[in-house]
Amino acid sequence: MEKVHVFKGILDNYVFVDVLSTSVILQIIRVQFLGDFANTTPLTFSQWFFTVFIGFLSMPIAAAIKKIPVGSK
Repeated sequence: MEKVHVFKGILDNYVFVDVLSTSVILQIIRVQFLGDFANTTPLTFSQWFFTVFIGFLSMPIAAAIKKIPVGSK
């Protein structure tokens, strides 16, 4: 069975890193500082940690799902 390294080489693509960094920065600004304008409530540190943790889980879960064999017709 082929080994799957979900996070291998993830930082090698600079465009991906730039888009991801910009997205993270804008999300933090939107949630923490634009409350009335964006209709959001600032999050605590533990809430931020939990949301980032859930986000990081999506890639290993997707890799595990791809390992499930699917029959063809």
